[in-house]
Amino acid sequence: MYFQLFTEQRRANHAQPDNVHPHANRIRIVTSKEAQMLFIVAALALMGVLLGAAAHTPLPLFLAAAGAIGAWLLIFFIRERTGHKGS
Repeated sequence: MYFQLFTEQRRANHAQPDNVHPHANRIRIVTSKEAQMLFIVAALALMGVLLGAAAHTPLPLFLAAAGAIGAWLLIFFIRERTGHKGS
């Protein structure tokens, strides 16, 4: 009974229906701290997927891929530190 009276009174006082939030049309600004947390959560989720995939690969294949990625990163690091002039 009270709930019915409350909802009828609310409908009389507000033009919006009950299922519409009063701030639904506002754009929410994400702060830098929230953006950092979202990035960390996404990075952890991606790392979990990659580690899960790596756990199912044979060890020699995993070590070869890790070596190739490590060499690629080392070459990239050296090129960035020396200031490549070709491009």
